[in-house]
Amino acid sequence: MTDYLRESLHELADEVAPADIYARAVRRSRRIARQEAVIGTLAALATLALLVSGLWRLPAREAGHNAPIALVSSSAPVREPLPSPSPVPSAPAPAAGGEQYSGSLTTAPTRRKSQPRIARTPATPQSRALADLPGHVFYEQSGSRPDVVRLSPADGDADTVLSDAPSAVGISPDGSRIAYAVDGALLVGETGSERTEQVATGVTTAAQAPVWSPEGDRLLINASSPTILQIGSGTLTPLAGGLAAGQHFRWSGDGNKLVYATAYCSLKVTTGDSDAVVPVLGDRQPVDNPDGLAACKPTSVDATGGHVTVPLQTTGDIGSAGPDTADAVIDTITGDLEPLPVAGAVVGAVFDPDGNLLVRSRTDDGTALSLFSPVGKLLVQAPEPAAVRDLDLLAYTR
Repeated sequence: MTDYLRESLHELADEVAPADIYARAVRRSRRIARQEAVIGTLAALATLALLVSGLWRLPAREAGHNAPIALVSSSAPVREPLPSPSPVPSAPAPAAGGEQYSGSLTTAPTRRKSQPRIARTPATPQSRALADLPGHVFYEQSGSRPDVVRLSPADGDADTVLSDAPSAVGISPDGSRIAYAVDGALLVGETGSERTEQVATGVTTAAQAPVWSPEGDRLLINASSPTILQIGSGTLTPLAGGLAAGQHFRWSGDGNKLVYATAYCSLKVTTGDSDAVVPVLGDRQPVDNPDGLAACKPTSVDATGGHVTVPLQTTGDIGSAGPDTADAVIDTITGDLEPLPVAGAVVGAVFDPDGNLLVRSRTDDGTALSLFSPVGKLLVQAPEPAAVRDLDLLAYTR
């Protein structure tokens, strides 16, 4: 049995070809390596194809998109964001009885805060007769030592009430008295009369013209600092605190507020207990005041202190004298310029103590006076007499 098994194995060995196990192992290892290299190459080619075809990519920013940039410093007061431009809607037809100068335009186009609202079609007046304009309108010549002229609309007469005014003047709310300074002495007299009474000394008027209270019993003057003078008693009461640095103070018609300018041609409103800055005007940040608007000299305030008339200037005018005649109406809450729906260029605007607004406008045909009530009704719009067309609007009284 053993011999038979041995012979079978010899026969099987003779039939099998000799083999080198080491060489076969090497060849197998090389074959596996070649297969792995091919697979790796194919994977790399597939990835490259995907990148080229755009089927796979890393998240990316849109073209031209940059990181956000802060437009206002962290120390600046927070303001509402600038609106995006939008199409200008068509203006609605004017309401019967006139327009509002208060600017409640619900369909106004989106704008920067410093841009004035666009006035709609000029309002239709209730009267076009100058005689229907109540009270008196006061004017003065341009330049130094001007004549002061009073227009009486009822009869159209224009009378000189003060010749060669030696200083800025203040007209009382009823138009019956006038105040001015001569060599530091404050004089008060009846309008048009040469008789005057000295009521204070040490008065200057460059930064503060004499301004009457709505009741006509006090004058706000500059006697080394802003001071209130009681006409009857002669008592002087300097304004307290930070108000001492203010200038060109004006009373609201109800007597509860004062609007004044700072040395940097911005506006503030005070009730005695608190001060509020009127936005935009005088602001040096281009984000909030891109047009560089400023108000260096308020001239009159409405009945509640919500609006003030000013000669509109720019921040580049700071330190210069600037004009004295107002040509714009400012909302003291928002700093917006309010629309004045009159034809032509506005060359004068002034409130009376009751909140009526008198607007003077000029066209190629001449000048006109338009009187708006406190709620915005256009009461009278009439041509201005030729005798005052070359003068500057000063005041409007009861």
